[in-house]
Amino acid sequence: MVGNIPNFTKIDILRCFLRFQKNTGRQEIAKDLELGEGTVRTVLEILKSKKLLDSTKKGHFLSKRGEEILNQIYEILSTPRNVAMRHLYPDFKKIGVIVRNASNLKELYKLRDIAVKNGADGALILKFENRLYAPESDYEQDYKELEKSFDFRNGDVLIVAFANDKRNAENGALAIAVELSNFLKRFISEF
Repeated sequence: MVGNIPNFTKIDILRCFLRFQKNTGRQEIAKDLELGEGTVRTVLEILKSKKLLDSTKKGHFLSKRGEEILNQIYEILSTPRNVAMRHLYPDFKKIGVIVRNASNLKELYKLRDIAVKNGADGALILKFENRLYAPESDYEQDYKELEKSFDFRNGDVLIVAFANDKRNAENGALAIAVELSNFLKRFISEF
């Protein structure tokens, strides 16, 4: 007998780790991540085995190393958040994340393919230089609604992934973020 096949990905481990900005219980994490409690228990044990979390009978919390790494991640990445744009893919859940100073924006179709391989139905990738715009496109679109929703700096990239459910949208957005950041690539390679 081979055993159970994991029903989570390395991106799900990253998603879980990002939830430790504040103390959160396992049930709350499971609900937020759209994963089962048993799966979350396994993910927490993986994070603990990498010395990113400690635990007591009251639950899991960031270790000193985990706190340092999470702070480094949040220097690169914004907290993934719901994007409420009714005219943009209205029937899908949309998750947006900013990657700071991302420079590797060639062949955007390959980045969108990464989002799809990680469960999203697609992704919108925008760059901020005094305003949001779509690189590799001559089409002018008004993104002021998005500009108000996030705290942008010049050089930032906004990834908005969309899917039928939050988990796949967030996995798609974070998968692109990982592709754009060597630090995030190294982080998830540990799992």
